[in-house]
Amino acid sequence: MNQEKTIPSVATTLQYRLMRLFNVFIPLAVVLGAASGILVVLLGQPFYILFGLAGLVVFLLSIYSAEFGLLVLIFISYTRFSDIITEFHGFPSTAKPFIAILLVSIFVRWAVFEERPKGWVGPFVLFGLLSLVGFVSLLYSPVPDRVMARWFDDIKDMVIALIIVILLQSGPTFRRALWVLIGIGVFLGTLSVFQYLTGTFDNNYGGFALSLEHQIIGTIDDYRSTGPMGDPNYFAQIMVVLIPIALERFLHEKKNSLRLVALWSFAVSVLTVMFTYSRGGFLAMVIGVMLVLIYYPPKQFQIPVIIISVIVFVSLLPPNYLDRLSTLTDLFKPRGTLRIEERSLQGRLSENLAALEMIKANPLFGVGLNSYKYLFPVYSKRLGLALVATEREAHNLFLEVAAETGVIGFSVFVFVLFVCLQVMFRGRNSFNRSGMDDYSGMITGFLGGFIAYFVASVFIHNAFPRYFYLLIGLALSIRLVVQNTITLRPQSE
Repeated sequence: MNQEKTIPSVATTLQYRLMRLFNVFIPLAVVLGAASGILVVLLGQPFYILFGLAGLVVFLLSIYSAEFGLLVLIFISYTRFSDIITEFHGFPSTAKPFIAILLVSIFVRWAVFEERPKGWVGPFVLFGLLSLVGFVSLLYSPVPDRVMARWFDDIKDMVIALIIVILLQSGPTFRRALWVLIGIGVFLGTLSVFQYLTGTFDNNYGGFALSLEHQIIGTIDDYRSTGPMGDPNYFAQIMVVLIPIALERFLHEKKNSLRLVALWSFAVSVLTVMFTYSRGGFLAMVIGVMLVLIYYPPKQFQIPVIIISVIVFVSLLPPNYLDRLSTLTDLFKPRGTLRIEERSLQGRLSENLAALEMIKANPLFGVGLNSYKYLFPVYSKRLGLALVATEREAHNLFLEVAAETGVIGFSVFVFVLFVCLQVMFRGRNSFNRSGMDDYSGMITGFLGGFIAYFVASVFIHNAFPRYFYLLIGLALSIRLVVQNTITLRPQSE
């Protein structure tokens, strides 16, 4: 009797929900299709037909599958897809419209399927605190226009992080999100490695594999991979995140085909970091890999693969790479003994010391969000260390935050990082206790990438805050991922 009552009930419910869905889709498709057609006529650009149809398809798929929209968001954010197609190909921006699409899709799914967004209140409070710190600095910063510009950018990136938290709430979705990141490693890493090994530096490969001549050591300059970032150090920073994730999947993935993809991503990402010549990126990569290997020492059959990989990496070291790494020891020499020819280390020393002076002068609130660069010439003249008294960045995320937002802002910043680490460690332990070792391993890989990112941040400032908020959003989403995955597990067995 129960089964007879249940089956019609389910069928009726499904029919009702499909009718509500079509009632929304059909008018929406008509409106968007008409709008796209009008846009083509007004602008006279045939490309907009394809672009508009693609946008409509993505919109409908994002409403139908929240996971699809999430994965696309991660891809276009991490590869800077929208910025690249706009800057190098003259296409309209895709990031802002797509974010708007996701927000509308979240609302539609709430209204149609009664899928109320969950888990966003805590992250919203954390982002609110960060936002409030930046907004308050409008009151005392000497350049409030710069504060406002950066504050608006941060708000937009916080929205992306909140969307990730809302849409990423299950173990399978978390798994696919990590595989998207691994795929990005294959995409960006393969392009950069191919470009470097073939010497085709005049080809930017659609804007996703830039290479520019930068200082290597002393007066020696050479090409350094900069990817879609335009800067080798920032490119290394985003690539080191992918290396522990790919390594963990290579160690634990059950499907051999996927394991090979993970190894491919790991190999080209490591080589890419090497081809950036980034010293901070190298240290971050080593720490991220060591963290994974500490938790999961390689098995006997995996050791030969690792040894062969190390031999291959060493054989492909770019010229003067070891000489450049050796200059890291200069950072620990007494003040005044840095080699004159090491311009980059001298510059970073002066930038860090200027940040410390700003902290001493404005310990509570700092000099104002995004104001360090404007005030650097003033403080550098006092110190007498700057090579040129022009605007320069802090080249250290932690000193930058402390200098610009003071003890209050730095405390909020550290608290957010602490919460993220706590969520990840607790999630890993919860999966271990539940016998779900595969998910525990994935969190470990992401944890290694997360920590590697902030190790690299000791050497560079937050010029691309979108990556910061994207990683924070992924980390905070783990709480509900763990809760929902463990809760649903008995029902599937």
